[in-house]
Amino acid sequence: MSVRVGVDVGGTFTKAVACDATTMAVVARSIVPTSHDHADGVANGVARAVESVAAQVAAAGLGPITSVAHSTTQAVNALLEGDTARVGVLGLGRRPDLGRVRKRTSVGAIALAPGRRLETIHAFLDVTDGVRIPELEAALERLRDQGAEAVAVSEAFSVDDTATETLALEAATRLGIPACAGHELTGLYGLEMRTVTAALNAGILPRALATARVVDAAVRRVAPGAPLLVMRGDGGAADVRTMSRHPLLTAFSGPAASVAGALRHSGLLDGVVLEVGGTSTNVSLVKEGRPVLAYVRVLDHLTCVRSLDVRVAGIGGGSLLRFERRWGRPRVADVGPRSAHIAGLPYAAFADPERLSGAEASLIAPKPGDPEQYAVLTVPGGERFAITLTCAANAIDAIPDGAYATGNAESARLAFAALGRLVGQPGERLALQVLEIAAGKVTPIIDDLLAEHRLARPELVGAGGGAGALLPEVARRRRLPWRIPPDAEVISSVGDALSLVRVELERVMSRPSAESVLDLHRAAERAAVEAGADPETLQVESESDPARRVLRVVAHGALAIPGGVVAAFDADEIRRRAVERLGHDARLTVTIGPHHVFVTGEGDRPRFVVVDERGVIDAEGEGRVITGQGAALPDEVRRAVDATSRHLGPIAVAPVLRVLRGARLVDLSLLSDPGQVLAAALDECAMAADTPVAVIVSRS
Repeated sequence: MSVRVGVDVGGTFTKAVACDATTMAVVARSIVPTSHDHADGVANGVARAVESVAAQVAAAGLGPITSVAHSTTQAVNALLEGDTARVGVLGLGRRPDLGRVRKRTSVGAIALAPGRRLETIHAFLDVTDGVRIPELEAALERLRDQGAEAVAVSEAFSVDDTATETLALEAATRLGIPACAGHELTGLYGLEMRTVTAALNAGILPRALATARVVDAAVRRVAPGAPLLVMRGDGGAADVRTMSRHPLLTAFSGPAASVAGALRHSGLLDGVVLEVGGTSTNVSLVKEGRPVLAYVRVLDHLTCVRSLDVRVAGIGGGSLLRFERRWGRPRVADVGPRSAHIAGLPYAAFADPERLSGAEASLIAPKPGDPEQYAVLTVPGGERFAITLTCAANAIDAIPDGAYATGNAESARLAFAALGRLVGQPGERLALQVLEIAAGKVTPIIDDLLAEHRLARPELVGAGGGAGALLPEVARRRRLPWRIPPDAEVISSVGDALSLVRVELERVMSRPSAESVLDLHRAAERAAVEAGADPETLQVESESDPARRVLRVVAHGALAIPGGVVAAFDADEIRRRAVERLGHDARLTVTIGPHHVFVTGEGDRPRFVVVDERGVIDAEGEGRVITGQGAALPDEVRRAVDATSRHLGPIAVAPVLRVLRGARLVDLSLLSDPGQVLAAALDECAMAADTPVAVIVSRS
């Protein structure tokens, strides 16, 4: 049996699991405090957690360990805390736009959080007549001499021609300066946004490189030969070499790992994932089996990096109760933002009742400078215990059976009885108030997400150790179905362990051609394989935004090792997904690789839906589905394109074509000229002359 190890670095704990690569069951786990204050930073905690899990795997006679993947809050925390390197920005421009390029690459100090900012130093080179290596190196050395610890290289239109930025990166490598370039992070136009994105990435580059070295050394010690992956913020993974150069791509990788775990471990299709930690709750949306993504924003700065669309609520299982005095008696004013973890106190609900004998409630300041408004228990010997949201749920028996948040109900009731004596209210009433306030912090976020993405009846899925304390009350208030999957307290680590290698490329195509669209698909395939994906498991899907002229291509696949995990639905479940969209007369027309095409109705424009092996809806609409060997399709595809193209006077508007070939789903909707659309489709058919192909021709 082979196992895969996943590690999630949280704000309080670092959690590691080992999963059976075939059954996906958790076979070992370890939880250690996150090592914020260690000389090696959070990497030390990752190393200790991996070593502990590896020892359990070896003791049980399991293994080998075929991969280690981890998610981390390091990138986001570094930006929020202003713990960034000083960045040199090297701008590159050509006449006649030298002034504009100089201005837009000189981004100054970038605000990160209130009172925190990333300092940048600017240098500029005119490369109109070509680039000279000595000039590049001299400019980089000047930035280093002025205090730059890392460099961001940014050239106008570098997404069209990356050669000059690449030369600058090679020069930085020779000089031993950590560096990145705008084209490495995005294919979108927008020089200033691309420069800011590269500068933010460079600001966390030195620490990311140091972390990668420590974690890589630990993995080599306990699992020699096992590849090390890092979770991206979009829910996929890439090898550590790639992510150590592009740490900004790990923003929100912790919440992304939780969603990935929910998708891989529970088959979630439409739902809201609530990851309830000790201090806060991350709320994310899954629609059609895909996590909803958004561009990462740092205060007022929109970046080019796409990540999970995470909304954060300041409530967690360890949130303390805050009171304020009105008319003499204290009353519950809030739950949080301080937590038992921040105060360094154990939960009352997890203590033996005997330890709480004679305890009295009082109000304290958890940290210097806080108001003395947070409730704690103090026993006669002086030991203190936190009274938390989890304690409230245990006190009124609101924790679901088997949930990780289950504590000692008697201890929780003793805590609330003591609190009731302090504030002059029944303990049970106080506990109900606490749950009501806590749920009220999360439900507006859920409401906004559902309205924004037009989901009426999603399923709520709980993750994190505190899910059992919060999720049932949130679901009750919104009358939504809910569940807490097995291993919910380590679901993010499970998501890491079972993650797919994923690469997403975006390009603005102001003048798209059939060849440029296909080139981007090929580039995504190559990038995914370079990031560690097994070519035999690779799926490539694209979507386009014709209004913005943006093509987005995603390539994903299992890790290129024995025992790579690709969780697939069975035929009945896939058909059920099609029936949800098309009705009971949905019939399977063709299966091409991982994609299943169902149709209903007759004629040239039946309704269709494409469902992949994970149950995800990849495309749907009304149109003609043409299937057969690639070499046999050209004439029929030509007739369908001619029949479906619309003519508005001298202007011809092409239909939307989607081509299924092998594991590829190619979306050609960015091409508006019927001739280009036809040429691209015929190229795909020619590349699969002797194998099955499906071409779907529609108007949307």
